[in-house]
Amino acid sequence: MDLRVTPVASKEDMEAFLALPFALYGEDPAWVPPVLPHLRAFLDPKRGPFFEVGEAQYFLAREDGKVVGRISAHVNHAYEKYHDADTGFFGFFDCEDNQQAAHALFQAAADWVKAKGKTKLHGPLSFGIYDEVGLLVEGYHERPVMFHTYNHPYYEELVTSWGFKKAFDWYAYIMDTPPAPIEELRRRRDEILSAAGLTITTGKTSEFIARAPEVLNMFNTLWSKNWGHVPLTERQFNDIFTQLKPILRPELVTFIEEDGKILAFSVLAPDINLTLHKTKGNLNWFNMLRLFYDCRIAPLKAVRAVILGVEKSHQWRKLHHALILNNMLTLLRWRTETNHIWCDCSLIPESLVKWNKTLQMFGGRRWRTFRLYDRDI
Repeated sequence: MDLRVTPVASKEDMEAFLALPFALYGEDPAWVPPVLPHLRAFLDPKRGPFFEVGEAQYFLAREDGKVVGRISAHVNHAYEKYHDADTGFFGFFDCEDNQQAAHALFQAAADWVKAKGKTKLHGPLSFGIYDEVGLLVEGYHERPVMFHTYNHPYYEELVTSWGFKKAFDWYAYIMDTPPAPIEELRRRRDEILSAAGLTITTGKTSEFIARAPEVLNMFNTLWSKNWGHVPLTERQFNDIFTQLKPILRPELVTFIEEDGKILAFSVLAPDINLTLHKTKGNLNWFNMLRLFYDCRIAPLKAVRAVILGVEKSHQWRKLHHALILNNMLTLLRWRTETNHIWCDCSLIPESLVKWNKTLQMFGGRRWRTFRLYDRDI
């Protein structure tokens, strides 16, 4: 077999890069195809928000002319500012069950970041810690929710056989069974709010989005101690909310204020993968209407907790408990005998022991694990 790994150097190469997952997962009933126009923009150095802080190179592995694998290599200058200047990254890794091809791709990525002065290869990250992160190592064969990675079980062997070692795990929890009757949930929420002398505001999506700079600053401050945190730029943050804005339901955007200042906030988003799975990632005008209907009008079936945060100086007031309880009460509006609505809470770093225990206390059960790996190069 003639195996070659070459950089993506043309439009045709990029289309091959984008097409590979369709060949690898096309028959997998759980796989959700990407929205290609968005992914093209995300990967484009001229349009993608990552390239405000980083550089990347894409590679293809071909065996006898057939594309059998792909990978990205990238450096993140924002990461270097907040962590170290020795780490380079890989992402967008997909490959046939072909150890030789996988190893050649990892070596190509390692060589590229090494030429940039790096001594460690870390990943998969596509591109940053708040994009799609990690290799799926627990929770196979279930449809991924929005912004989750998905891969075949054999990927783990492809990665570890090249010498990668576990660096860190991120967890996803599913909440699908209320931990107490509705009256009890409401009582516990109201007791917390009454003790704090505060109320929860919902339904002001436009106001929340208008206050995005305040939320961004709060996010970057709250998550600053988390493993691998790199502050989001305004452009990166806006890119996330540009995707979310058309699908957000007002009642799923929640915040707690005091004297006009946001103390705590929560955003749940309808899981767009429910629609993308049915449309095979195709968002023509008709499917856009279908997506809008599924997310904004139809009874909700699944949501993802995109973000929840509480100002550090107020965390002792258990406002995060109030938000969780309020979210449960909101989602239970759509629960019927035939509609078993559930919420994915992710991604939770393994280092946040108290937060992991809090989700378990409220009935969350871990259903997916995403792993990051390191190797010295």
